[in-house]
Amino acid sequence: MRFCVIGAGNGGRAFAAYLSSKGYPVNLYNRSYTRIYDIKKKGGIKAKGKLKGFFPIDLITQNLNLAVKDVDIILIVTPASAHISIAKNIAHLLTNDQIILLNPGRTFGAVEFRSIIEKERGNLPVFIAETQTLLFTSRQLKKNEVQILTIKDSVDFSAFPEKHTFFISDTLRDVFPQMNPSDNYLQVTLNNMGMLLHPTLSLLNASAMDYGRKFNFYAQGASIHTCEILETLQMEFRKIFEKLNLKQINFCEWVEKSYGFKANSIYKAIQKIEAYKNIVAPKELITRYFTEDVPTGLVPMASLGEFLEISTPIIDSIINLSSILCGTDFKKEGRNIMNLKLANYITKQMKGEDLFGIKKSSEAQIST
Repeated sequence: MRFCVIGAGNGGRAFAAYLSSKGYPVNLYNRSYTRIYDIKKKGGIKAKGKLKGFFPIDLITQNLNLAVKDVDIILIVTPASAHISIAKNIAHLLTNDQIILLNPGRTFGAVEFRSIIEKERGNLPVFIAETQTLLFTSRQLKKNEVQILTIKDSVDFSAFPEKHTFFISDTLRDVFPQMNPSDNYLQVTLNNMGMLLHPTLSLLNASAMDYGRKFNFYAQGASIHTCEILETLQMEFRKIFEKLNLKQINFCEWVEKSYGFKANSIYKAIQKIEAYKNIVAPKELITRYFTEDVPTGLVPMASLGEFLEISTPIIDSIINLSSILCGTDFKKEGRNIMNLKLANYITKQMKGEDLFGIKKSSEAQIST
């Protein structure tokens, strides 16, 4: 199998190094040259942490056509806010039976990506899936380096439509044994931990970030009191899950499966995650914690709540305040179930009807 990794930031470098370490040929694409200059100059990536060593990359390029040509699997490892432009740019370069995996999809990422491909290419036989979270906790270092802090124990993923999930799983099992297939797309895509943590913690630490003060985003930014708001936000999510007859994975359950330890509150869980302890907060206000996680996480959840006639005052408040801070109408620009034409799918899900010719599990699966 030949892979293409799109995105040479934290996650993209980690994926490329990981695949190279397993002996797979890898193409690495990035839109801007600055991210790949040193990787191209050195011919590969130097990894530290959970994966150590120098790992050669077969092709390092800004040419998207060359990057995806003759590859079997395309891993998109960029902020979800870039998915639309990537889908439009890649649509006419795809060939039959290629697998596209969004790492992660955030909320409804695979639906959005597929809708664009279908608009550009019609019913092209490709397989599109998304993970619930990134496999790696990693940080881009200087030049051609990456530090991989954690390789998660388990990461759930699902295709859209769901009938393709187990074909993708069979293909990737030996490469990514940590990836766990789920036959319920909503179960994966709605359990988006980024939208729980990032916007709220950024909003509550906005002044410090705006002044560029140095502090640890999780260890110091997630205080006992700020985590109380996260607990309340999580309860609003729970109402949506209950209406959909889905199992909400709370943050403590996710931490236990991803990192292997138990905690009984969001605050205690965050403080125990070793990989979180030294993550420094952004030194500017407008970052992907707002521009990605609000329009591709909180906005679709709010639209789902509205469709289900569930009040979501906390979600709505965070969206509105984030929009004011960033000078962007996230609600207008973000994903929602109407512009993604998901109303019928959601209705059938609530009735337990089979949309795609597969029988869904009667027991909800834990997403990572």
